[in-house]
This record gives sequence, C-alpha cells and structure tokens, in this order.
Amino acid sequence: MFFTVRYGADCQAIFNLHCRILNLTAHLKRKCQCRPEDCIDLLDEAGILMNLSEVENPASELASKYLQERQCYILIRVIRGDHSEPIYYESLLENLGKYHPELPERLHKLSVNPQLKDSGRKSSIQRKIRPLKEPLVASPARFRSTPQSKKGSAVPGTHR
Repeated sequence: MFFTVRYGADCQAIFNLHCRILNLTAHLKRKCQCRPEDCIDLLDEAGILMNLSEVENPASELASKYLQERQCYILIRVIRGDHSEPIYYESLLENLGKYHPELPERLHKLSVNPQLKDSGRKSSIQRKIRPLKEPLVASPARFRSTPQSKKGSAVPGTHR
C-alpha cells in the first residue's frame, strides 16, 4: 500500500509503505528536494511525530511498522544541536498553519519539550488493529452433496 507526504509549496507525493526505512528516507530526500545530509522525519495530521529518524536499525525495519496506509504525513526537518541543546523540528510544508492551524504550535512544543515526542503515539500493534465495519455473522453450514450421497438420496418411485 501507499501513504502521502506533503511538503514544499503545497506539494504532495505518494510513497510505498512496504519498504525499509533507510530506503524510504533516501527516496523522500531526493523526491522532496532535501539535502542528503538533512535529518528528516514525518508528522501525522494529528501532530504525532513518527520518530523515523530515531529508529535503531533503519536498514532492516519496514516503514509499515511505523506508518499507516493511506495516511497523509507532513515532512519535517530534524535539527539536532549539541548534547545540551534541544532538538528543533521544522516543517518542510510551507505555510503549515494555513493547512493545519494547530500543527505549528505542536512542532514548537515538540522542540521545547522532547518528552512530548511519544505522547499520543499508538504502538504499531494498536495502529494495525482496526474495528470491523460489519460484525462477522456465522453463515449456516451448507452440505455439499457428493456423488455417493446423491445415489443414496434418491426418492423412492422417481427415476433418474
């Protein structure tokens, strides 16, 4: 499946969800005109940081573990300072407040208070479990007649 990333002057691109995070971030950088040395991440429309830039083994982890299919994400740049300086998050979607009025403040809070990074984030298991649209109803068992049962099921007095 796929997901959408918004960036630049209201640009958007579709990306494959079933690929390694290392490949995804490299492709995101090329497609969205980022510099190769940029550290990037994704923010969902609810303001939750996906933390792709902090995955321990991006060469083996699949993006589908962290992202949802058919969702829209905003590309952000992660600016890491020295050890004592906080991490700063910058939207790579121009005029972010125009499209998502609450997200510029959320990015500012993430930059000031890094403990908010994981708040509100669902685990990959919770994210993948979705309620069924319609409850499953047990269908009545249907009996298949086999050639042997047809022979024995003939009604007396009728001919085949």
